[in-house]
Amino acid sequence: MREADRVSIENLPAEIRDALARLDTLDVVATSAHVEVFEEMNRRLADALADLDGSGGGAAAEVDRAQPRPGPVRPVR
Repeated sequence: MREADRVSIENLPAEIRDALARLDTLDVVATSAHVEVFEEMNRRLADALADLDGSGGGAAAEVDRAQPRPGPVRPVR
């Protein structure tokens, strides 16, 4: 990657910086907890993007976030 193509973290919105910082915890949490960290990061980034493009659902989105989300499908062995 060219240096000019890199994005400075300082120029990102706080929500995105916080979500990316959460990735830094991966090396100190058990591997079994990585999926939870990735799901949380995905949710936070999706929320930030929805806020940026104006599609955030307000109170309805809050209710949706309160609902349990299905985990990843794991193969049966």
